[in-house]
Amino acid sequence: MCCKCCGETQRKAWVFGLGSLFMILGILIVVFWPGLADHLVEDGLKLKPGTDTYDSWLEAPIPIYLSFNMFNWTNPEEIRNPNVKPNFVEMGPYVFLEKHKKENFTFYENATVAYYERRTWFFDAEKSNGTLDDMVTAAHAITATVADEMRHQKKILKKIINFMLNHEGGELYTTKPVGEWIFKGYQDNLTDFLNLFNTSVIDIPYKRFGWLADRNESLTYDGLFTIHTGTDNIANVGKLTHWNGKAETGFYEMPCGVVNGTTGDLFAPKMNVKDEITIFATDACRFMNLRPEGTLENHGLTATRWACFCDPRLEECPKTGVVECKACRDKAPIYSSFPHFYLADKHYLDAITGMNPDKAKHEFVMAIEPTTGVPVQVHGRIQINMMIEPDDDYDIYRGVPKVLMPMFWFDQYAELSPELASKAKLAINLSSYGIIFGYSLVGFASLFIITGVALTLTKRWVRREDDEAMLTN
Repeated sequence: MCCKCCGETQRKAWVFGLGSLFMILGILIVVFWPGLADHLVEDGLKLKPGTDTYDSWLEAPIPIYLSFNMFNWTNPEEIRNPNVKPNFVEMGPYVFLEKHKKENFTFYENATVAYYERRTWFFDAEKSNGTLDDMVTAAHAITATVADEMRHQKKILKKIINFMLNHEGGELYTTKPVGEWIFKGYQDNLTDFLNLFNTSVIDIPYKRFGWLADRNESLTYDGLFTIHTGTDNIANVGKLTHWNGKAETGFYEMPCGVVNGTTGDLFAPKMNVKDEITIFATDACRFMNLRPEGTLENHGLTATRWACFCDPRLEECPKTGVVECKACRDKAPIYSSFPHFYLADKHYLDAITGMNPDKAKHEFVMAIEPTTGVPVQVHGRIQINMMIEPDDDYDIYRGVPKVLMPMFWFDQYAELSPELASKAKLAINLSSYGIIFGYSLVGFASLFIITGVALTLTKRWVRREDDEAMLTN
C-alpha cells in the first residue's frame, strides 16, 4: 500500500485506529493479565497429570543426597568408670545419592491422591569421607532392645532373659563396618536366637540388624501417604490427610500423634512468610514445626528459610529437645534429636564427650520460594540415639550409667537446579512481564495518537506542493 495513495481521511483512520486498538489492547492486558497469569501459574502448580508439578512429584528432577555421620564409641570398656565419660568420634560423612519415585498411586474425587514412594540409594564414594568398610563401635541395639522391653517383668523372667543374653550373643557394644550398620545389616547371634525362639514376648521383626536394613528399594517401608492435590483449592496442595490410612499415627499422644503437615516436597504457593510450616518426618513417625528465619539467595531466587525449633506447645521439646521413638522404631529404646544434641538439654551433652553442636551444621532447615512454594534448598537433619540404662538384673547392664548414646545423624539435602530455578522465576515474573507489555502497548498507542493530534493541529496530514518544491530545491 502506497501512503501517497491515501487521502487525509484514510491516514487519520489508520493512525487513530491503530492508536486506539493498541491503547485498548494495552489497557485490557494491564487490567486482566495479572489474574490470568495467576490462574496459569496456579493451574501448573496443581498435582494433576500434565503439569510440571506432577512430573516433578512423580520422580524427583534434582539430585537428592543422604549423608550419614556415624559416631564411633572409643572407650566402651570404661563405661563403669564413674570418672570417665563415654567418648564419641564422628566419622564420615558417608554419602548416598537418593532416588525418589511415586508408585501405586490412586487419585480420588475428593482432590486427594494416595501413593507409595520407593526410595533407592547409591553410595557416592567421591562425596564421602571414608569407605563402607570403616569399622564403627556402637551400643548393641538388639541387647538394649531386649533389656528395655523386659525391664518391668517379674524377677524370674528377667533371670531367664539374663541367662539368654549371657549365652546367646548379648553384648553391651559391637563393632561392625559402616556398610553393615546402615543398609546391608549384620548377622547377629542374639537376633538369630530370638528368631529361632519365635516368641511374641520379645518382638524382633528382622533377621539382620541395620539402621536402614530392608529399606533400600522398598516400596512399602515409608508407608502409604494420602495428600491433597490442590485441584479444588491450591492452598491445600501437598497437605497430608492420612498416613497408612489413618489420621493419627498411634505412636504418640495428641497433639503429637496427628498426621499433619507435608512430606516436604510440595508446598502451596503464596506462602505467608511469617507463618510456621509443618513437616511430617516418617523416620520419627511424627510432625515437626519450622518457623521463618531470614532469607536465602540462590540462582536468582529469594527464598525464605524455615528452621526447626522447640515448640512450647509440645511438652517434651522445651524440657529436653529429645523425642522418644520406641513405638515407631520396633520398641527399641531409640530417641531422636538434632545432630550433636543441638537445641537439647545440656544434660545430654554433659553426660558424654565428643559433641559440638553448631547451628549452621546441625539445624533442620528448608528454604522455600514463597510465591511458588518451590523448595530451593533443604537440609533435613536428625540424629538417632539409643538409651543405655543400669539394671542389676542383667549382668551386661549392671553398674552402667544411664546415658543417651548418639549412634548416627543424617542430613537429607537437595538444592534446586538452575533450570528449575529459571522456570520458577518465569512463574514469579509472568504477571509483571504481561503488565510491562501492556504498558508498552499503551505507550506505543500514545505515540500514534499524539502524532495524529499534532498532524491534525498543524494540518500536515497531506504534504503540500510548496513543501515538496522546497525539499527539491
